[in-house]
This record gives sequence, structure tokens and C-alpha cells, in this order.
Amino acid sequence: MPLSLGTITQTAFMTRDIRASIDHFVTNLGVGPWFMIEGGSFAECYYRGAPSKVRLTTAFAYARGMEFELMQLDNDEPSMWRDALQQPFELHSFHHWCHWPDDYTATLNEALERGYRVYQDGRTTRGRFVYLDHPALGEILEITERTPERRAFQQQVAEAGMRWDGQQKIVTDWA
Repeated sequence: MPLSLGTITQTAFMTRDIRASIDHFVTNLGVGPWFMIEGGSFAECYYRGAPSKVRLTTAFAYARGMEFELMQLDNDEPSMWRDALQQPFELHSFHHWCHWPDDYTATLNEALERGYRVYQDGRTTRGRFVYLDHPALGEILEITERTPERRAFQQQVAEAGMRWDGQQKIVTDWA
């Protein structure tokens, strides 16, 4: 049985310096503008089932039919992001794939039936999320609940990416 749960809609990277990674993506890959959330926290966050008060700076951009995410850890709370920083890399490193299913709960249940395990999960003001790992894959898959608020943000990022003229690198006044 294939392990795919649906279309990959986002590719995410861990970075030690989000602004340097944004510069790289803009200059060398033509990806932008980046919608940045600095020092973000979660309404709820659990790392391997235990509460985590992790803080994260994230940035999102859209190019060529794909959303890109950059993540920079802002504190030392136990989290999958802290785990990722234990691996050697220079500027940024691939972190996870993301799938935005129409039915979050059904897709999560199907993933668990296929052998995926919850690595980290929680909720933001825009809805639930879960990061899964699978012993046979060695990769992380995020499943994100597509609430109206999250759909609106994803649409805003996509439209900005399609209109982008290469001038503005970072958008912080999008809320």
C-alpha cells in the first residue's frame, strides 16, 4: 500500500538565520515575497505528547505551484525544531513536506492506520496541525487543518507570489 496521503502542497526548511535564508531563496531561486511571523507561539503545542512552549519565527512564500516555509527556532524548548538543529547544516536544511487535506481528522486517522506516528502536534489561531514520522520513510509529514482562516492566509501568500515583481523580500504587515 502506498504511504501517500495526498498532494504535497508545501515544502519546509529549517534555518539558523531566517533572513539569510530568505535572501538566498529570493536571489538564487526567485521565491518571494516572504510573509514573516516573528517569535510566534502556539495556542497549544505538544512534543511527543508533552506540552511545549516553543517559539518560532516562520516565513511563507509561494512560487511555481508550491508554498515554501522557512522556520527558525527562537527558544530552547523541547521540539522537533530543536531536534532538527542537532543535525549539521550551513544555511538551511529540508525539514518536512506538508499536505492540506479537505478532511483533517479522516486523513490523520488514515495516516495513523498506515503506521505514521505523531511527532509534534497542536493548534494555532488558524487551526490544528500535526507532524508525523514513519519508521520506513525517515521523513516528516505535516498535516494541516484547512480552516477558513488558514485558507485565506494560504490564498494571500499564493496571490502575492504570483504577482511578485522581485522588489519586496519580506512582508510583515499582512495581518
